[in-house]
Amino acid sequence: MAITEDEVLALANRFHEVVMIAKGNAAAQAAFFLHPEPRIFVPHGEDLSMQVNYEIHQRLTDEVHVALRPWNVTRMCDNPERVRAVGAVYWQGRVVGAPEGTLIKVVVGEDWIVQRTPGGELKFALYVNSYHHFLPGSASFGIG
Repeated sequence: MAITEDEVLALANRFHEVVMIAKGNAAAQAAFFLHPEPRIFVPHGEDLSMQVNYEIHQRLTDEVHVALRPWNVTRMCDNPERVRAVGAVYWQGRVVGAPEGTLIKVVVGEDWIVQRTPGGELKFALYVNSYHHFLPGSASFGIG
């Protein structure tokens, strides 16, 4: 059975629920990745460990994460079952303690390799943020 766009986005939604809403620690975030010591690769700074990602999101509140469809999901191989998923998400949040209305509003380019484990679970094998486009009226925020 081929990995679908809906499955990939369900994985992403579960991951971002842990990161942004539950404020899960580095270990909770790493559980969504196939390989030990996962990183989020970003083009404009140092790659983010799950600990650094955790620390970033502890500084934020009122976070929202919405996948902007459609996504390009391309089958890479069947054994292991793996796809490349390329798309974008809308992300917003506010720095803790900042006034209401000072939202950070960003479209984030995503380029992921997602793999099904032998047990049937999907995991990120590679997680790349290809760009961060701050929208007009967005508050500024340094990633990392």
